[in-house]
Amino acid sequence: MARIRLYQKIGFLKNSVFLKKYERYLDQINLKVDPLLWMLLSFLIALILGIATFLLLKTLSPITDPSQVALGLQEPPLTESLGIMIFVVFFVALDLMLGYPYIKGVQRIDTIEKELPEALKQMADILKAGGTYEYALREISHADFGPLTIELENVLRKLEEGENFEDSLSTLSYNVDSRLVKRSVTIIVDSVKAGAGLADVLEEIAEDIRDVNRINHERKSQTLMQVLFMVTAGAIVTPFIFGLVSTIIGFLISASANLGGLPDEVRIEAVSSRTMLLILLQLYIFIEVTASSVMISLMRDGKKNKSIIYMPILIFIGFVIFFVSQAISKSLISGIGGI
Repeated sequence: MARIRLYQKIGFLKNSVFLKKYERYLDQINLKVDPLLWMLLSFLIALILGIATFLLLKTLSPITDPSQVALGLQEPPLTESLGIMIFVVFFVALDLMLGYPYIKGVQRIDTIEKELPEALKQMADILKAGGTYEYALREISHADFGPLTIELENVLRKLEEGENFEDSLSTLSYNVDSRLVKRSVTIIVDSVKAGAGLADVLEEIAEDIRDVNRINHERKSQTLMQVLFMVTAGAIVTPFIFGLVSTIIGFLISASANLGGLPDEVRIEAVSSRTMLLILLQLYIFIEVTASSVMISLMRDGKKNKSIIYMPILIFIGFVIFFVSQAISKSLISGIGGI
């Protein structure tokens, strides 16, 4: 009996393609969880981590006078100056939790695509030796092809239950969300229907898949320097420079605030401008790192969806570098402006 998922009871989510695909990713990594419940759990865990970050910063913050902070005579508390970090922790945790099934699913598909040529070649050799389709499937299902072995066992089980070869093999293309696998299965099924020599077809498909895998590997190798440049520039150099800039801005405003003769309105406006500028700098880092993640995924894999793999790591690195740069630069000039 098919399981009734929570989203299937909600009218506008009943036919959601995204939730159905997400459920398949959860099933493929043996997480027998309702997709909506997993999303809710992910949100709660990310929220708890965000609140924990806020409480930690609040505990570490020195006691300040709000009026002195407004005039620029004291540094703002950590919960204010590092407020964006609370959002970053929440966002990264949510992205990792929601993206975990997809990340594991992508790793599974990559493994299957890597092992598929060898499996097809072995199947072709068995057919050339006089074996049947069922015997060939049984032999390669006993070999160690990782996740592909499990899928081949499902195909063999359906074949033993009475389904024909074409329908049984179509199970592989349904369970593996890979364009390469789907096209390979389609060619094999069409070859069987046309009465072509399946052994020769399997060998040619295996060679073509090897060529595709080699091209993908060469593309990743050739784009390695560009990827390293984008990671260095987007997640390391830029946040480090912005951390220095934010410290210098804070130093200049604090130094001017300590000068006599300035009206309080001017001091308050200067502090407000500093706060807004710091928020804009941190927002720019977030947008830049996100865009870099998308470009890296397109460059290396040709799929923008894979940015979910790079994004949380790069965002976390970028903001850690930003705040470390702030701390280092503040310690270096603390004796000059009393920052």
